Formats: sequence, C-alpha cells, structure tokens
Amino acid sequence: MDTSTSEIPITILSGPLGAGKTTLVNRLLEKPGDRRIAVIVNDMGEINVDAELVADKADEAVVDLSNGCICCQLQDDLVTQATRLAKERSFDYLVVEASGISEPIPIAKALTSGTEDDNLPDTFRLDTTVSVIDAYGFWKAFDSEESLPDAAPNPERPLTEVLVDQIEFCEVLLLNKCDMVPDDALAAIEAAVRELQPRASIYRTTYSNVDPDTVLDTQLFDFDEAQRQQGWKQALTRDSESESGTEHGHEHDEARSAAEAHGVESFVYRRERPFHPEQFDAWLDDWNGEIIRAKGFAWVASRPETVIGMSQAGPSIQAGPIGEWGDESPATRLVFIGRDFDVDVLTAELDECLAASDGQPAEYDDPFPRGSA
Repeated sequence: MDTSTSEIPITILSGPLGAGKTTLVNRLLEKPGDRRIAVIVNDMGEINVDAELVADKADEAVVDLSNGCICCQLQDDLVTQATRLAKERSFDYLVVEASGISEPIPIAKALTSGTEDDNLPDTFRLDTTVSVIDAYGFWKAFDSEESLPDAAPNPERPLTEVLVDQIEFCEVLLLNKCDMVPDDALAAIEAAVRELQPRASIYRTTYSNVDPDTVLDTQLFDFDEAQRQQGWKQALTRDSESESGTEHGHEHDEARSAAEAHGVESFVYRRERPFHPEQFDAWLDDWNGEIIRAKGFAWVASRPETVIGMSQAGPSIQAGPIGEWGDESPATRLVFIGRDFDVDVLTAELDECLAASDGQPAEYDDPFPRGSA
C-alpha cells in the first residue's frame, strides 16, 4: 500500500488507568478486518508497559511514547512519530492509545490542527475519539466516602477532572467492566454518564469486547459538535430556551427520562445578582458528594466586570477569571449534574452566598482564582 496517496484514519483511545484501553487495542489487532493497523501507545512512566503488552501480540507497527503525556509534553512527538510511521511502514489505520491521565481535546487538536512546530500530513484524518470507562471505577471516583489512590502526577489536575473530560469529549464510549457492577447500579451509572455525555454512542462491555467497526472507520468525528454537545452545555441551552419560551423537543428526551428514573438529573442555577466572594468560596469548599459535575459562569461582587468560570468534577473544584462580561449583562449560570440531590436545598445554599442587594458599596476580599482555573 502506498500511504502517500491513501487516506489514513485515526482512532484515539482515552480513558482512566486500568479501564481496558490496552485490552481493546489487542482485540483490534487480533481482529482488524481488512485493515493493517499501526499503534502509538503513550504512557507516563519511563517504561511503557502497555506498549510491551501490545507489541507482544502485534506484527504491526507499534510506537512507544513514554515518560510524558501526549496531551501536553509529547504533542510534537506524537505528530512526528505518526508522520514517520506513514513514511516507513505500510498500514492503513492508526490507533493512538493515550495515557490514563491524558485529556482528549488537546490530542484531537494536535492531530487535526497540528502543534506550534509541526502538522500531520494531509493523508491523515481523525475518524473517532473513543473513551473506555471502568464502570465500577466511575462510581467510586465520585463517592465522597471512597479513598482513591493519588495516581495523577499533577495534583492540580485530579483524576476525577480528567475522567470527566474523557467522558465529555468522545463519539464512542465503552462502559467497560460491567460484570463487576450489579444491573441496577449499572443502569444508574449509564444514566449518569449519559447526562454528562448526551452525544456519544454508549456500549456496555466486558473485557473491552466490542465489534471493531464500532470504534474504527466510523467517520463520526466532528470537533465543533464534540465540544458543543457536552451535557452541561446542553443543559444551559435548554435553560435559555425555556427562559425565552422557545424550548423545542430534544433528541435525548428518552435518555433524560431514563436518567430521572435513576435519580440522575441536571439543574441550572441562574441569578442576576452577584455572589459574595468569600461566602461563595466557602461554599465551594463544602463539596456535596451527590454532585458529579458542575460547570458554568459566576458573577462575583469582588470582580464585577469579570466572568468567573467554575468547574467541578467530584471533589475537584476550580474557579477563576475567564474573560470580561463586556456588553453582556452579568449573570450567574451554573449547571449541576448529580444523583439524588435536593434542588431546593442547593438553591437555598447558593442564595445565601449572594451579596447584599441594598445598593450600598462594599469592599471584599477576593479569593479567586482557586484551583488551576
């Protein structure tokens, strides 16, 4: 095959440590169909164990990218190695297995728009982003009573936050290790994942056993759609439509009803009065274990012209300036996604954090930014 003239699709595999990505890669290599697959395996450690596990089962090209993450430090290496592979080896499909702490969006950008120093040849096309999620591990990751190992090398980028990124940005999501979870709990887990990710096709799997055509040659990748269709953004859109009286039917009404049946819901808190910064900051410290995800924009009295972005994934919370209100009227819009939480209690707690509305000027201490926002 002449790879200089043939299109080479790419599938990116993301997901937490131990979720089953390497198992999936080996399944694809064992049953590739008519494809000749090359694989780039990324690992944070100096020794890439996953690459060795893949190479043991593959005659195809396997490239080891170790001691760094392809979503940041090794982006240029990723582009360089993919380009080299296309010149030196005969293959017609590239699978990129990211490390367990990699964010999928920067990887997708590197493989579509390139990096500051390099670009992929036009023969490459990003076809699919796949997230492999450990069903049991997902539930435990957002359990406030559960103690998880500190596997993230960057303490400012906790694992729950990366996990949410991996769920929110994909076209195909494998909910793996389903044999470890009772059916009733599994239904609730899938409902929560669906609330976070309303766009992707979700498959329940054991040992990452899925038809290769599910994750290869799907032609599903659309960068703009992937960013626009995240669950929290859809919740904001529904809220805006409802407020303006223009709400229409949605494709995912059935999925939303299933989520509600399992106690999973999304709620938008909106106010046109700023938060008292110290009271809001103190509230953020008191994480409610029932909230899986919260994200949006806050108006804070200590920074009246500044948009404060808030992002929470499990116990990880960030809040900090992300821009100016400009011609837009300042207003808080926060989306909360969780299970069995009391909307009235949550609303009352946030209302107690609002600044006084008597019109008198006040001086505030400003605790923002917090986290790595």
